[in-house]
Amino acid sequence: MAAPPGRVEGAPATTGAITPAATETPAATSDTAAPAEAPPAQAAPTDPAPVQAAAPPVDPVVGEIRNKLATTSFVTRSNSADVDALKAFYGGDTPPVWTKGGAYTDAAKALITELGKADDWGLKASDYPTVALVSVASIESQVDAGAQLALSALRYARDARGGRVDPRSVSNIWDVGGEVKDPAAVLKDISSSHTPDAVLRDLHPKHPDFEALRQALLKARGPSEPPPPIDEALLVKLPEDKSVATLKSGQSDDDVPLLRKRLKVAAADGADERFYDDVLAEAVSEFQSTKGLKATGTLNRSTRRALNRDGDQEKPADRNGTIDNLIVNMERWRWLPADMGNLYVWNNVPEYIGRVMKDDAPIFEERIIVGLPTWPTPMLTDSMEKIVFNPEWGMPDGIKVKELLPRLKRASGSDDFFGALFGGSSGGGRVLAAYGLKPSLNGRPVDPDSINWNNVDIRRYSFVQPPGAKNPLGRVKFMFPNRHDVYMHDTSERSLFAQSRRALSHGCIRVQNPEKLASVLLEQDKSWDEDQVSGRFRSGGEVLLDKPIPVYLTYFTARPNADGTIKTYNDIYGHDARVLSALAGRPVRYTPPDHSNEVVADDATIVSDPYAEPVAQQSRKKGKQARKKSGSGDEAGDIISNALSGLLFN
Repeated sequence: MAAPPGRVEGAPATTGAITPAATETPAATSDTAAPAEAPPAQAAPTDPAPVQAAAPPVDPVVGEIRNKLATTSFVTRSNSADVDALKAFYGGDTPPVWTKGGAYTDAAKALITELGKADDWGLKASDYPTVALVSVASIESQVDAGAQLALSALRYARDARGGRVDPRSVSNIWDVGGEVKDPAAVLKDISSSHTPDAVLRDLHPKHPDFEALRQALLKARGPSEPPPPIDEALLVKLPEDKSVATLKSGQSDDDVPLLRKRLKVAAADGADERFYDDVLAEAVSEFQSTKGLKATGTLNRSTRRALNRDGDQEKPADRNGTIDNLIVNMERWRWLPADMGNLYVWNNVPEYIGRVMKDDAPIFEERIIVGLPTWPTPMLTDSMEKIVFNPEWGMPDGIKVKELLPRLKRASGSDDFFGALFGGSSGGGRVLAAYGLKPSLNGRPVDPDSINWNNVDIRRYSFVQPPGAKNPLGRVKFMFPNRHDVYMHDTSERSLFAQSRRALSHGCIRVQNPEKLASVLLEQDKSWDEDQVSGRFRSGGEVLLDKPIPVYLTYFTARPNADGTIKTYNDIYGHDARVLSALAGRPVRYTPPDHSNEVVADDATIVSDPYAEPVAQQSRKKGKQARKKSGSGDEAGDIISNALSGLLFN
């Protein structure tokens, strides 16, 4: 129980003297003697006043540090949580931490040295000012050291864990963010450690990709090395315009002497240099193998490009663009959890690759299709909760408004294309029937031809496509609930995976081998074999995962190859410049690394232009033209199909 006011808790209670109440005595008589007179009452002694414990004297340096932290001009550029933590740290009887006997402690020296190396970690050393590493004999210099060094260390700790930029404040589709460590915990760790520099280094991401990017940054910022001797053969350029012929063994051409110089293959004594012989064809085949091209020995356009770009690789890289690109991607690693999990799904958008990772190594890898630049796939961290087999598809509001409604309006208007084509008064029903969409309002089916689509809020209506061959989700979808309503799924447009640049969807992730992905995930989660998974594909329905699997949708435009070299990818959404501008606090002009050394194989199904017509549309047009020539086929159905191309691809 608390002591009464004015009393030290635990002291004996203080009371006044208690005088016994007087009792009435009978009057004296001659037969009784008068009682002896009672001695006067003595006042009870009073307890001494409680003694308050004297507060320990405040160290003069600590006292001045407290005053310094209360100065607005000093703390105005610091994070308020860091300032509050430091005030609390020095609010008790903590002595000065970083100075002793008028000099820096060894721990302080290590901390100052580490802050000066911030650039090596993709940060900016100028963001973490420190007092010069000289004598701090005066009270004023010790105050500056104690306050400024601590705040700089706290800012470094915050930035190392992704606190430089709040991604959500930069873009509505960047649902990621760093896990900043509590500043009070940071202060405790660095003040109690003999190696506070190691404490700071330990805060950086530990994923192997981050370290590979850091090593590349150190190399890019290192002393410039003299260029290697120029190989004159690499200076030889072969024509690669559309008019050049494809050459193979047994042919003669003016380009053959150039090819011989490029590959250092001389003609036999007395032979015609213009003749493409078997020896030269073998050299071409070997070169094709080293570049991942089909080893045919034929000089085609893609081989010409590869030969010419091979020489370009010897040119000095754009140092500024390279460094900026590395810093941007290192920063993105700070936005991911320090522990991504033992098992997780990782889709890297610019790479067009999805993976299942276990112990930070891929156990499954495949091509993916991601969102168009006008429908970008978000960056997010979530957890996969269930897998749905043979799903139906409900059209999201965004596609209803941007894609479906304009078609329904045209079909319902005076310039009714479908009505004119089929002789009906409205084509709304045909638009929806073409892909098996079933409209409803408040759960009740509606007749689309009875609705004037020019005067309704289409978001009130539901459009559902049942499972089947036309369903854009294919046979399975992988669900990780998020506010963007994106998920991973199969697709009926499988030919699109042949394209080298696959930003083609409305934001969702389409997977190339969904059957194998489902098998891998369910084997890991439930120990199911392939027969059990195949049974689900036949029966349909939902399968809830026993343990949700983390899912990461990332946007790394630079990642290490197996040999440690860094491969860069096209910034398809222009995010890199946004990150750099956010880090700088002002608009920054960004020159991305050169991607001209990328080689696209000769393949009729590959489209190098990200805005080129999808292969599926090309094949549909070819089929339509063929049917026109033969006079067979459902031409009306083809027209509807082509008019709706891209509408239903999530």
